[in-house]
Amino acid sequence: MTFVKQALACKLNRKIWICCLCALSVLIGALQASAQIRPPRRTRNRTIVDPSAKKQNVVKADIGASLKDIAKRATQHAENPKADIVFVVDGSRRMSGALMDLEKRLIDMLAVVEAKTMDYRFALVSFQSVGGKPKQTLHQWTFDYIGIENALRKIRLEADNSTVSGYGLDALVEGLNQLDFREGVTPQFVVVTNARMRTLWTEVDAKDRISEQIIDRCRRHNVQLNIIGMSEKVQAELPDRTNGKWYPINSGQRRIDAQRIESGGTVVDKALLRVDGLFRRIAENLVVSRPDKVDVVFIFDYSLSMQTKTEPACEGLDQMVAVFKAAGLDYQFGIIRFWAAVGGGESTIIVTKPPLEPEQVKTMFRLPKAGDEHLLDAVIEGVPKLRTAPDRDLVLIVVTDEATSKRMEKGYTAGKAISVCRGARAKVYVIGGVTSMQTGSFGDNFQRQVTQLTKGEHYIMPGASMAVTTTGGPDQRR
Repeated sequence: MTFVKQALACKLNRKIWICCLCALSVLIGALQASAQIRPPRRTRNRTIVDPSAKKQNVVKADIGASLKDIAKRATQHAENPKADIVFVVDGSRRMSGALMDLEKRLIDMLAVVEAKTMDYRFALVSFQSVGGKPKQTLHQWTFDYIGIENALRKIRLEADNSTVSGYGLDALVEGLNQLDFREGVTPQFVVVTNARMRTLWTEVDAKDRISEQIIDRCRRHNVQLNIIGMSEKVQAELPDRTNGKWYPINSGQRRIDAQRIESGGTVVDKALLRVDGLFRRIAENLVVSRPDKVDVVFIFDYSLSMQTKTEPACEGLDQMVAVFKAAGLDYQFGIIRFWAAVGGGESTIIVTKPPLEPEQVKTMFRLPKAGDEHLLDAVIEGVPKLRTAPDRDLVLIVVTDEATSKRMEKGYTAGKAISVCRGARAKVYVIGGVTSMQTGSFGDNFQRQVTQLTKGEHYIMPGASMAVTTTGGPDQRR
């Protein structure tokens, strides 16, 4: 009996061990499976970033590519192009690598130029500070690019540890003052530096004052100023205001462009904050459409509120002319001036047909009258009197700081004014006023619509007055 009990106990123990082993095998299999298929780990506030994505505000430097781009812009428009290129180079010890690149890649620029013209010349201004004393050297115009290469090599080899960056702004003034400029040529100045631009001027606002002098001379001689340099305000603004371009000298720099600024988290075109910048933007947009011959007629608000905008408008006209000339555009100017007596008096509209010289247009800009303004009158009554020749395109540029007032007694409407513009085959640009309505709409209906329907562009005049609605309907001035 005892033997039977022992046998049953052993059999029971064997079954228990077998069950334990089976359970252990199942557990091990489950652990192996979980190791192969692992659920994603949950993390709080985790952002996955693509490591291959590049920051948009970081740029790559390539001196050769920059020189080629400058050469293309120097020769792309004129039928018989001529190229005048002035290098303004920083001769400091720290610039030795960049100067070596400039020597080697000068041939890239030359290849682009010679593909369009054999009428080219170079000049060179170097600037550095040696032993604490400023030094500038001017090499006058030469047709021998090998001479420029040799001059660059000499600057590089002679620089020692006592040679640091000099006064680049003063060197620019030297080049603009001492070099002669050919009629009908758009000279390209190319500044190359890896330091901040400085001046020996000692006034508190020295940089601003000398920059304005540089810009004035560039516009006078139709010079486009390009900078291969640093992310610095003055190095961005000088090319921006002379129709040139900024390029980085070192890779990884923060992108800097004076035409684009950040305001309240929104990136906007800096030109939209300046009247003169708007004129230039319009000119650039017009050139892109490649008209053969064009009559540019300003519809200019002559009311007294425009008095503070006339000088910026004159500066803008200079920039517009520079863009047109660089593009080789066949253009003529005209102007329609309009104003009215205060309190809804009769409109006065004076049409001066093309061709007008820029200085004549600027003289007319500078004579605003006291009183109101009625834009629809100027369009409906003035545009038909232009009688543009069939072989010339008509471009109308409305310049006003007010919203469009209605002329109910004459039956003048926005629709009728738009029909007049379209009937004249005009492209319309507007630098105009603002009307704010309770519904939250922004802008002026006529001024927006006429640009949309004629494929022009609409801008808000910097400092424009705003007519505000206090009722549920539209402003009765519109």
